[in-house]
Amino acid sequence: MRWDVTVRIGLDDDFVSDVAADTPRLNVALDRNGEPGLVQEHVIREISERLGAFPSRTAQDLLAVAIAVYAADTRIPRALATDNWTRELLLRVPVFDHSTWERLTPTFTRALNFLTGDSWSFSFRPRREAPRAEEPKDQSVADAVDVELFSGGLDSLVGAIELLEAGRRVVLAGHYGAGVTNSVQQNVLGALQDHYRERVVPCMFHVQPLKSAEREGEPSMRSRSLLFLSLGVAVATALGPGRTLTVCENGLISLNVPLTNPRIGSWSTRTTHPHFIGLFREILAGLGLDVRIAVPARFKTKGELLGGAPNQALLRQIVPMSMSCSHPEQGRFRGLTPGNHCGYCVPCIVRRASINAASLPDAAYDIDVLSTTTTLAGDTRKDLRAFQIAIQRFRSARSSQMLFDVLSTGPLPPEDAIDYAAVYRRGMEEIARFLVPS
Repeated sequence: MRWDVTVRIGLDDDFVSDVAADTPRLNVALDRNGEPGLVQEHVIREISERLGAFPSRTAQDLLAVAIAVYAADTRIPRALATDNWTRELLLRVPVFDHSTWERLTPTFTRALNFLTGDSWSFSFRPRREAPRAEEPKDQSVADAVDVELFSGGLDSLVGAIELLEAGRRVVLAGHYGAGVTNSVQQNVLGALQDHYRERVVPCMFHVQPLKSAEREGEPSMRSRSLLFLSLGVAVATALGPGRTLTVCENGLISLNVPLTNPRIGSWSTRTTHPHFIGLFREILAGLGLDVRIAVPARFKTKGELLGGAPNQALLRQIVPMSMSCSHPEQGRFRGLTPGNHCGYCVPCIVRRASINAASLPDAAYDIDVLSTTTTLAGDTRKDLRAFQIAIQRFRSARSSQMLFDVLSTGPLPPEDAIDYAAVYRRGMEEIARFLVPS
């Protein structure tokens, strides 16, 4: 069963998809207030207001495609797929550079299939609306050297501090939807601005497909990585050519080696997996976008990243404000205050292990997985148990097995495979020291 997803941009887009009446379909509306399928977002306007310039015409295309993909991904439940996971989706998207996108379709489709685990196809058509373009008004902002993707988590916090301590002026670009994410981001950004003043330029964007019911849609959000990167590219092109977009994420999470056999493939996130980043770089080159993607922490564990960060005094101050949890709203269902770390998900366990390794203060957790009085059951136990199984297997594994585990996550640059296997080994040792202290 293939979904037909029609994307319309602007009020003058009157495209209608000619498909059979029984074909499952979804409408995605951008800049068409009041329509079903509307995505709430004002990214181009906000970039212009903040930076005094518009993203390049090509970056506007990439952003529109990424938002459309994200809307389809979050609105179409995986439960409707034959295997309860792999969806078939055809997106009909208007773009300014129609011929270039048609030529890049095979590369873009490979990248997206790897990222989300679905089967994507695209039908591009010319976009009527003229791209918005304007010369920079504020040259002091346009002179910012780098753009960094900023989530409000530990890795992007360290990445920001490293760039700022090097004397750079940095635009921090991020995304938030519903929930506590934006308040966390604003708290961390406020602390950075207190210290580095005008050298911190925040650009946080709200992109949220509207739903008719609170629990409607698909929560896995594997395509959010594409949206996140495309937002950063849009910001970078508004500043001018030759910019670097820094994506600071540690090597263990970038690889995301499945802890157990059921967690293969896209059941684990692939935001900064080397294969996806490589394909995204190919897409940028094919589009002619002069933006360099830097992943400086790809051969570091999270603990190594934290422990080696400059300005440890500032880091110690801000770490408790940051958020790593994959579902910080869960506390409300147990009568607890929402916005704390749950304590039992994979990101929480990796975070606690890294903070233990770096001897830093931490935030509050609803559940302490190390407490002998804590009883975990059902979904609250599955990630801890998966780590325990993985650590048992890891401790008896040979180096060749670790290399095989890393290579099983997806294609890697041959020259980097040994380094990725090494960071996987050190990352698992870091978690083992936390969960099974000697």
